[in-house]
Amino acid sequence: MRYDFSKNIRFRIKSAVERYQDYVRLNRNMLLSILSAMFVSSLFSQAMKGQAEYVNATLTITISYTVYYVIFGTLYYRDNKEKYLTDAGTINKKKLRKDFIKIVSSIGGAEIIYFSSRWLSHYHFLSIGYEPFLASIISHVIAATLFVLAVNIGVYFTKLHKKDTKNT
Repeated sequence: MRYDFSKNIRFRIKSAVERYQDYVRLNRNMLLSILSAMFVSSLFSQAMKGQAEYVNATLTITISYTVYYVIFGTLYYRDNKEKYLTDAGTINKKKLRKDFIKIVSSIGGAEIIYFSSRWLSHYHFLSIGYEPFLASIISHVIAATLFVLAVNIGVYFTKLHKKDTKNT
């Protein structure tokens, strides 16, 4: 009997995605938000060409934050709203508050890493002569990679996606 490696790999990937679906959704939402913020902020940075490097870097990051959090917040809410509903159809405020603290603490530390690496690298690339849109894209990729890693580590340690045995 012949062993089908591709079928085994597909099964393993499917079972991993099902097992870690909360992490997959979180990372998908972060990726879509990051790409949207990167696109908009790179256009904005290019439009700010001629401004002082520190002004360009600061305003570009402000635009990036705005786009990121509007999109991420919308996607995260859409994917998780049923998680906080009780059988009676009301919101489980205790569980919502508990998870809100976990997500804020996971993102809080990552934000420090994101902001400092993004601002410093954006400013650096502008000051050595990179085009503003390219400086924005490169710095965004560097900072977003560090951000996603930090958020995932924070989510793991705060046990945001741990399956509760009781509905609290």
